[in-house]
Amino acid sequence: MALVGVGSLVLALSAAASAQANLTGSTFEGGDGNLVVTTTGNTDWENAPNRVTGTDKFADKTDDAFGQGTKEDNAAVTVVDGSIPPNKNDLTRFYTANETLATVGASGGTGDIMLYLAWERLVNIGNANLDFEVNQKTTTGWTPTTIGPVTINRTAGDLLVTYDFGGSGTPTLGLNTWVTSATGTTADCFASNSLPCWGKHKDLNGTNSEGAVNTGTVSEPIAGGNLTVGLFGEATIDLTAAGVFEAGTCKAFGSIFVKSRSSSSFTAELKDFISPEGIDLANCTSRTVTTPKLADGTTNVPTTGVAVGSTVKDSAEVTATPSTVIPTGSVSFWICKFALGTTTLCDGTTNVGASVGTTNIPSTNTSNPVTVVSPGYTVADVGRYCWRAVYSGDATKGIPSSSDSRASECFLVNPVAASGTTAQKWLPNDSGTISASAGGNLAGSATFTLYPSGDCTGTSVYSESVPVSGASPQTVSTSNGSVPATTVVVTASGSYSWKLAYSSTNANQTGFTATCKEATTLTINNTLP
Repeated sequence: MALVGVGSLVLALSAAASAQANLTGSTFEGGDGNLVVTTTGNTDWENAPNRVTGTDKFADKTDDAFGQGTKEDNAAVTVVDGSIPPNKNDLTRFYTANETLATVGASGGTGDIMLYLAWERLVNIGNANLDFEVNQKTTTGWTPTTIGPVTINRTAGDLLVTYDFGGSGTPTLGLNTWVTSATGTTADCFASNSLPCWGKHKDLNGTNSEGAVNTGTVSEPIAGGNLTVGLFGEATIDLTAAGVFEAGTCKAFGSIFVKSRSSSSFTAELKDFISPEGIDLANCTSRTVTTPKLADGTTNVPTTGVAVGSTVKDSAEVTATPSTVIPTGSVSFWICKFALGTTTLCDGTTNVGASVGTTNIPSTNTSNPVTVVSPGYTVADVGRYCWRAVYSGDATKGIPSSSDSRASECFLVNPVAASGTTAQKWLPNDSGTISASAGGNLAGSATFTLYPSGDCTGTSVYSESVPVSGASPQTVSTSNGSVPATTVVVTASGSYSWKLAYSSTNANQTGFTATCKEATTLTINNTLP
């Protein structure tokens, strides 16, 4: 069914700012010195992919910092509290983001991995000498409230991105990697005379990186407010073109933090820092794809659902990239039960769910992808159930852990009346297309009304409104459209029909009610679907 508005919509158009040159293949505006998109279709910090935010503990005299004498090569450091000296950079926030390019990057091929970095400081002291440390592993016990000794958990191949800004012009960017006795000798060290150490410094040229510090007041859309001259800096680095990620070699980084040096010298004392945040930066990726199954582990749960008391399983297909990697490890399975009418998922954060158990990938596995099946779970009540599968990852190969929780992993457990003599069914979803005759955006709500007849007569038995906004035309559906049926439960045999109405909040549009949708006939009996 379709609704057509006779009114016209007025579109306000604004001129776009001139395009800012970005690194090859990337749409991220990492060299314009601000946080907002200036060219339509691009990204910036306000909509950065996989953005992570780090905030300083305090920006006053109780701020934390590294203790006296801490240098970059020191993994064993001491966190102290006390103010940052006026002539040193007092960091307040940092941002990082990353993405894998689908287009050809600076390396000459597709799939370049881009790292985006940004920092903010409390006071503009002119120069800014900062380092972003990117670790493969997290440092246990280091939190924003930590005071005392900390040993940074460094692994051979960890990254140190140096960012030096002289107070004007563009920043100078560089790259060092962590070297251990297993991966190099003291001759590979940049500044230290002993291992482990940060290795030889690599200047990042304009092909591999870009950066800028704001030369005027810029808007801060994430934290709010504005940043005056010299309080914000950013950088973009093509890690593939810089040689960090190599084809056929797995590497994954899971932690990042920023720190300030007291001068442009690599051996200068470290002072302020913002404690680490978790990231997912990898060329070796993994994913789990799950499908609900019945007790035999091979037959999929039917789209019409199962009866109370059924034993169900889940299957997980673990895929690693590149394809030459053979996954090992295990998959843990979780299941969440929701009340009727919900559309939420078993996301592992808000809705953790009940643990069903863990299945190991066989040690003899030679396949990529590889499929494993969960232990069984017996559903004891009516509702909507969703699975979550968590792959443990493979640290020896650099494959990160991963989790999948999607609407396709959900299924229904069909209701039965308490007496056990009258079966019930959910009615199929309804949907409709709404359009404005003059084009433009829609605004308002769509209301679906269910009638216990084939011609939309009689007293309605259900009504549901869903918001409508955005481009026209637009297809809308009842709220539980992500699963096989709505949460409308009917107990009497007969014909049921839907009617869709559109109510507009746009003064230039008129709402309409569509004609009655064709009847859906349901036969209710004692056999569950």
